[in-house]
Amino acid sequence: MSNYTLSDLKDEVLRRIKPSKEDEAKIKSHLSPILERIKDMEFQIQGSFAKGTWLRGSSDVDVFIFFDKDMKGRMEEIVKGLESRMRGYDTEMAYAEHPYLIVRDGFIEVDLVPAIKVEKGSSIVTAVDRTPFHTRFVNSNLTEEQKDDVRVLKQFMKGIGVYGAEIKVMGFSGYICELLVIKYGSFEEVLRQASLWKSQVKIEIVKGEKGFDDPLVIIDPVDPKRNAAAAVSMKSLGTFSLASRTFLKKPSLEYFFPDEVEGKPLGDVLMVEIDVKEKVSSDILWGQVSKSVDRIKKDLSTNGFRVIDVQAWEEGQKVVVGVQLQERIIGEFYAQPGPFFYMNGVEDFVKENENVWIGEEGRLYAIKRRKFTSPEDVIARSITIKVKHEVSMRWEKEGKRGKAGAFMRKTPPWLK
Repeated sequence: MSNYTLSDLKDEVLRRIKPSKEDEAKIKSHLSPILERIKDMEFQIQGSFAKGTWLRGSSDVDVFIFFDKDMKGRMEEIVKGLESRMRGYDTEMAYAEHPYLIVRDGFIEVDLVPAIKVEKGSSIVTAVDRTPFHTRFVNSNLTEEQKDDVRVLKQFMKGIGVYGAEIKVMGFSGYICELLVIKYGSFEEVLRQASLWKSQVKIEIVKGEKGFDDPLVIIDPVDPKRNAAAAVSMKSLGTFSLASRTFLKKPSLEYFFPDEVEGKPLGDVLMVEIDVKEKVSSDILWGQVSKSVDRIKKDLSTNGFRVIDVQAWEEGQKVVVGVQLQERIIGEFYAQPGPFFYMNGVEDFVKENENVWIGEEGRLYAIKRRKFTSPEDVIARSITIKVKHEVSMRWEKEGKRGKAGAFMRKTPPWLK
């Protein structure tokens, strides 16, 4: 595909990801009976399906059901009522800022989301109340051709691993993709602008009403007091900017549909499998996983292990934390630095320690016994996941493919 023009490449991506009329009709045929059960309620279809920016294979549909402000404290009661209306379907009460109902019918998943009726996006009662204003803004500002550009941009971000605002990804939401195309006009121009980004980027479609310190700031045009891109981490920002730069130099389908890579363990690589035994929302779980990853890095370093990298990903129903060390075996003893000979605290340091000496630079040292010499013991104590789970660990001795292989290989396929 390297000999194709950028226009030809976009056409090929769209051929693979743009839903057909048959795809749309199939979703609507499953959606209609569900909507029939709430026809006496005030509702609207929202999200990428309503905006015409959804991708083939995506079968999630958001349906917002509107209530007056005095119903804010009765959301769980509302969802239980919806659950009763959906009897016969596979349903699940889920939680974001407040409860909502997931309804499954074959391949389709419909989120029935209670929302409060408000006059404008800056007057919301709950975060979801902005969504109808987002849908209206996008549909008013994107042409049909630009909606295809949004689809291509989404697939590009999926391919490089930065699509999704959830904690697991900390990347770009579908709404951010739409805003970027609205701001810059096309997929190509979004990438040209992104290729120039530095450590903090501010984009104003409308004038912002407050300041933000996030790596990427995109003022929400329906609520100028909000940064719509607050979820984007520095890692995701950097990944997208670098991928944009290299893609523009040499366009390739590899960015959109990357091949599975193989990686071999360099240093000592430990795979920590966390099997979660109870239902919990993804953001709650990944908030705890993220804290565990940070603590594993810190605790291993504090205990004398030289850490190369620690990352987490999903494999089926399990969370896997990859831990890469320069070496897993460390000595039982280490040199603990103390104060310089002329500083306060010298007497206390001598009194509290055995085997004390003065180093060449005039600093006191003492030999200390390590509390832990096994990285497994440190990691087991560093996992801060609160939901019921089981942990197993194994040292990798051979190359792997998939996400484990990508962790060990490090270099993404689009970069080299």
